[in-house]
Amino acid sequence: MIGGSGGEAKIAKDTSAILNIVIISLLAICVGVVAFYLLSAKQVETPQQVVQQQPATELVDVLVPINEIEAGVQLTAAMFRKETRALVTGSTNIVTSFDQLKSTYAASFMAPGQPLLMDYITAKPPLNQIQANIKDGFRAVTMAVDATTNVEGWARAGANVDVMLSPTQGRPTVTIVVQNAKVLSASRSTSGDPGAGPSQPNEKTTVTIMVRGEEAAKIQLASESGILSLALRGDEESVASPENSAITIDSILGISTRPPSNEIPIDGRVKVGGKEFNLIGGKLVPENHTNSAPLGTPAR
Repeated sequence: MIGGSGGEAKIAKDTSAILNIVIISLLAICVGVVAFYLLSAKQVETPQQVVQQQPATELVDVLVPINEIEAGVQLTAAMFRKETRALVTGSTNIVTSFDQLKSTYAASFMAPGQPLLMDYITAKPPLNQIQANIKDGFRAVTMAVDATTNVEGWARAGANVDVMLSPTQGRPTVTIVVQNAKVLSASRSTSGDPGAGPSQPNEKTTVTIMVRGEEAAKIQLASESGILSLALRGDEESVASPENSAITIDSILGISTRPPSNEIPIDGRVKVGGKEFNLIGGKLVPENHTNSAPLGTPAR
């Protein structure tokens, strides 16, 4: 009986130990599952928190110029289109409605595709279209031209030209007086439309161009010295010619314009009695006499 009771006690003890191990293992598994869940939840929430901290974008209707608009032009709804664009922050400086264009003018140049801002428009009309387009430091000057000097009337408003001078006296010469000047008006037209020019070769008209202050003075002086004509440039031409470069008829024909040399042609040199002589035209001429004698002086 005693042996039997001892065996049963041992079995009960072993069973209790196994149960304890199982319970501890289950608790460890549960703790691990909970910890894994919490860690996963934290990793998922982090990007959401970052996204919530970013500023929300705002969709705003803006007016965008369809083509270039020069300063001083009266604005109309037909010059713009409405687009919806995403802005990081809202702005009260953006023109969002066609109603805001009523009785307004372009305060500055407007590039196509750029949102219209209130800073670019004004309710004050310009004194005139020409004055509104003159930049700081520039002047508007008017030239008398005909069909030839005006490139058959193609030098219209908005074009870029060079101004050339052909003096009426002296040797035939053409000089570039001003380069890359912008035409503000042709025959009093600022639209740049065809037909703004003389129809007959000798018919006179005018062209107003924008140049710097000192260039305006050069054109005024040149107009009193000869005939002024225009050379039309390409839309994106930016290559400059040499300053005040001149072309003469001699340079076209390849004729040298260098002054004649004052040097006397020497046939040879000899030394007689310790003195040096040059052989010129079959005669001996002392060296010092040759250097001082002008061209054409007979040798002695």
